Amino acid sequence: MSEIVIRDVASEDVSAIRGVVRDVWDWDSFLKDDGTIDACVAVYFAPVLHKATFGRVALLDGKVVGVAFGSAKGESPCCKDILEDLTPHIVTMLQAGESDRRILSEYFHKTHGAYAELISGIEDEYNGALDFLAVSDSAQGMGIGKQLWHAVKAYLERRNVSKLYLFSDAESNFGFYESQGFRKRREKEIRFISYDEKEVVSQYLYEYCLK
Repeated sequence: MSEIVIRDVASEDVSAIRGVVRDVWDWDSFLKDDGTIDACVAVYFAPVLHKATFGRVALLDGKVVGVAFGSAKGESPCCKDILEDLTPHIVTMLQAGESDRRILSEYFHKTHGAYAELISGIEDEYNGALDFLAVSDSAQGMGIGKQLWHAVKAYLERRNVSKLYLFSDAESNFGFYESQGFRKRREKEIRFISYDEKEVVSQYLYEYCLK
């Protein structure tokens, strides 16, 4: 029988966490170079580690297959000590082919712009966030996502968070959040070109009331 363990995030988990993130985000579908994809995951995920005040990983038979990060307003970040030097990753991104650089620039710019617009004017309603939650495809359907969410939820309750938000998109398993009681509050489409193909991704702001 497979053993599932939920524990604190440790510095030795960083590489495995990036693997889970890459598996879930599926950037292979619109970027071609493996090194560029790995660099993007490291750079794009760094703000999560910088902001989070709580983090857990899920291990299945000793292998990291899931991860969750949350943050409570007024609490100190807990993962800054596992942040890596991003310089090599940034250099890799700058050395990417012209098409990949254009895709990255447009995608990052439009995604961050969408996030800012989605939460604009309602930031003060929230005193917590589910910053990230993901489970590898190979470990789906085993209740690991629910265990990770419950760990974050329990932490936020202990910190007296009353209402939290999360960003998701149409490419993610947003149905999971709805099944756990999250409510979609806002959405916005972003459009960009990937190797002459038009891509449209809907970005969502979800919220959850703890009190």
